[in-house]
Amino acid sequence: PQELGLFAYKEAKKLGLEHCAVINAHNSTDGAMNLRMVLDKLKAVGAKSLTEAFSSRRLPFKIGAAAVMPEEFSLEDGMGPGGITVFVIEVGEQKASYVVIDGNNMVSGLREKIISAVQALGIDECEVFTTDTHAVNAIVRNRRGYHPVGEVMDHEKLIEYIKKTALSALSRLTRVKVSCRSITVPKVKVIGAERLETLCLLTDKVLQKAKRLIIPVFGTAGFLLILYLMFI
Repeated sequence: PQELGLFAYKEAKKLGLEHCAVINAHNSTDGAMNLRMVLDKLKAVGAKSLTEAFSSRRLPFKIGAAAVMPEEFSLEDGMGPGGITVFVIEVGEQKASYVVIDGNNMVSGLREKIISAVQALGIDECEVFTTDTHAVNAIVRNRRGYHPVGEVMDHEKLIEYIKKTALSALSRLTRVKVSCRSITVPKVKVIGAERLETLCLLTDKVLQKAKRLIIPVFGTAGFLLILYLMFI
């Protein structure tokens, strides 16, 4: 929710930080949730994490990256054309890994399996993300119109690909520098909450109109068909 991003941005500003980005990991789809309760917890954890990160000692760091496109997994399986990318960051004695899978969300429980497998490689911390791509949408016949990562994929094969890619990223660790810049793009039109609500109402009105029209149309067509059959 936008509320969470704005909160994190304000907390970062309080600490004197110029930039702050909030990333939705999209890594656990498990039905409905209590949004207010979750938001409160995320805000508390976010504020604490920002404070701890800000007070940590600055050190040089290395980054390694690698990517793979698994041949076994297709769009129908929930794997987008971007495949799997793994970043490994080494700061001091600690290594952290970010696993990015080009898919639209992920079945609950798979994230924990991936983290465990990556940490077994000697990496201290790990997080898993999906890109929220819609390239996999509207191509399978189920309630959602797509499969989240792991719903029909073989978990062991997927994790094996991730482990190999993580090892490749580890072998490519290189000393780097980082910079960040944010800009404002003016006059960009986006579909906000108000317009989305308008679109939903429009769809509902069209459906209601169609229901009122469909009976007279089919009734008239049926009557004409009966007359035709009577006189031939």
